[in-house]
Amino acid sequence: MKRLLAIGLSLGALAGSVPASAQDLTDLIGLDYSSSNEDIVVTHTPDPEPDQGEVHGQIREIAQSGNIFNEPLALFQAKLCPGVLGLPREPAELIVGRVRYNAERLGLSLASEEKCKPNLIIGFVGSGQSDIRKILEKKGSILVDMPLDERRALVNDTGPVHAFAITSTRTRDGMHILGDQKYGKMPTVNIQSGNSLIMLATRIDIELSVVLMDIAAIDGMTVNQLADYATMRGFAQTKGISGDTAYGTILNLFDPDAAHQTELSNFDVAYLTALYSNAPNLIAASKFGTVQGEMRKQLASAQETEPADQP
Repeated sequence: MKRLLAIGLSLGALAGSVPASAQDLTDLIGLDYSSSNEDIVVTHTPDPEPDQGEVHGQIREIAQSGNIFNEPLALFQAKLCPGVLGLPREPAELIVGRVRYNAERLGLSLASEEKCKPNLIIGFVGSGQSDIRKILEKKGSILVDMPLDERRALVNDTGPVHAFAITSTRTRDGMHILGDQKYGKMPTVNIQSGNSLIMLATRIDIELSVVLMDIAAIDGMTVNQLADYATMRGFAQTKGISGDTAYGTILNLFDPDAAHQTELSNFDVAYLTALYSNAPNLIAASKFGTVQGEMRKQLASAQETEPADQP
């Protein structure tokens, strides 16, 4: 509990007192509302039948994962409470509503919208890179326990989006594990567990997820696109990517030269469904292996709901 309190206090320099809907950051960070000169190309084409090799390759491209055969993926287990910073109240509340809708259809538990303290913070800021550096400079920074290579990559990233998560390692039943977890070292766990090659004795919980977007880079993007992008970056530890992919994904939204999805793609929904519909202590590779099947379900569902051609 002390560690979680320290996390909340250290983030205060960035987020202040964050409601579950919105907060104006004008007094905290000088926001740049200048528009981007890049055009946003929005397309929607049906995904082809998923190929195992291509699906797996795209998963490895977007996933921030270490040893996928020996580690679980970091996921939300506590009730989700999204909050938005740096936008006027109306669009901020629309983004919160869309994120909560995404959580509901994926089966995540939601906290009460009126009283919850955000554990998924979506910030629209002047410079995410500058804010990350400010966080690191503060005593007791929430990023202090992040592995050094990840911390360096985050602060050196010159792109328009910076996303990170504060996680904790727990037993498979959700009990806190005491021990030194700095620098990415997994604590030693001495508990009885069933013999299994794919079910682990521990799980990794996301305690706080933060997605910072440079406001100058969002010109021309819709509320749904921004909310769905934040969903993919905030619900799981994923990376933004560049260029077109074998299967559509909202994760290339900030590449001005790529074709952009209007919302979460079939691949995106299948990926998150595979992560959250299986046990949290399942090894990453096993969850990744179910994405192709989830994509087939998504495609079949889409075909069933398509209106019949008019004569």
